[in-house]
Amino acid sequence: MYYNPLFLQTSEVQEAVFLSTDLGVLYQSIPFKQLACKIPAPSFYKSGRGRKPFLNVEGGIALMFLKHYLGLSDELLIARLNTDWSMQYFCGVQLGLRKIKDKNLVSWWRVYLGEHLDIAALQSEFISYWQPLMQQRHVTMIDATCVESHLRYPTSVKLLWESCTKVYELMQDIRKRLKLRASRSNYSKHEAAFLNYQRMRKKTNRKEKKLRKQLLKYLLRLLQGFHELVSCRGCKLKVRHRKLLATIEKVYEQQHELTYGNAQNVTDRIVSLHKPYIRPIVRGKETKRVEFGAKLHKLQVDGISFIEHLSYENFNEGTRLKSSVAFHHKYFGKLSQLGADRIYATNENRRYCNKLRIANSFVAKGNEGKLATQKQQMRSALSVVRATVLEGSFGNEKNHYLLNKVKARTQNTERVWIFFAMMTANASIISGRMQQLSKRRCA
Repeated sequence: MYYNPLFLQTSEVQEAVFLSTDLGVLYQSIPFKQLACKIPAPSFYKSGRGRKPFLNVEGGIALMFLKHYLGLSDELLIARLNTDWSMQYFCGVQLGLRKIKDKNLVSWWRVYLGEHLDIAALQSEFISYWQPLMQQRHVTMIDATCVESHLRYPTSVKLLWESCTKVYELMQDIRKRLKLRASRSNYSKHEAAFLNYQRMRKKTNRKEKKLRKQLLKYLLRLLQGFHELVSCRGCKLKVRHRKLLATIEKVYEQQHELTYGNAQNVTDRIVSLHKPYIRPIVRGKETKRVEFGAKLHKLQVDGISFIEHLSYENFNEGTRLKSSVAFHHKYFGKLSQLGADRIYATNENRRYCNKLRIANSFVAKGNEGKLATQKQQMRSALSVVRATVLEGSFGNEKNHYLLNKVKARTQNTERVWIFFAMMTANASIISGRMQQLSKRRCA
């Protein structure tokens, strides 16, 4: 929403000026047209009704890259887009004196892309576009990490009290619409007990278990009263309320089993009411023994990372070696060297690598024969690259591309967040290589 003399120039001059900027260099490293072909156009593009939208599919994809490249919130990204001509050119739009007022534009595109995201298809387009700039395509590195979701640290007491609060609020809302008196359920009494427990500096197991039993009984009474009210009055619930109640009932079953049953843990344990798909991922780290989010199995070739497997269930990455080798064969051809940590060094994986004659970084078993020194040097080199380049890419993406805490609110949008964060980090590396290549040609 400003006047820029550059807009008066020809399109060739504008493009040349844009490509000389940092965003222009990044733009050249992303195959926007090929990616847009994999995403169907929104329905309002086909109908032609209503106001003409600011962005097409390419522009929506560009917004995702700008989000993670600049590290801005959705609202600040729109504010910057309204005043930065290079960001507008990156998204394929020139606002001129117009202004984007919709602050939900970024989140709308994130939701839309999440509904149509095919990670394998989009990654194949990236690989085809980037392969000419990737040299060591016969070497691959694999490892797994947890991409944490943005949620409070879950405990059984917090989860039970939140469930009680949600059911109580739904019940009160229905009774108010039916013009009935407020229910007498001793809500304030249990609220005081929960707050007193939260104020305690030392929360012993005995006090925690006592409060958990009280909240379980209270939650059961609330659920029974709620279902009785709905069935007697014939109330119809919204879809999101039905899903929430189903989640709360499952939380009750799991917490009841943990409190009164013999099991130490339950399968598919829910840790968040609004994100019931998230599971606790046991990592065994010194500072974080358990993390909550998606588990990502990454494959890296020549410093460029790709998603080999993404799941919210806790899986053993050691079982993903064969599929990782198949991934490499499909997109990069023959695999000669493989770098992985010791969790992959099972007897089955060792036999598989020996069968395909893949040199690996696993510690040898038994006598290595005449070439023991050379094999040791190969293992050492692969281990160093894995521990520096691959492990460093995890920190780079989490610290600089918004993967430290994923703030998306649904499973689909979290997948979009993770995918475009990784591809933005890759595009930054590829753009640097493209600049170096152009300098060599000019020299």
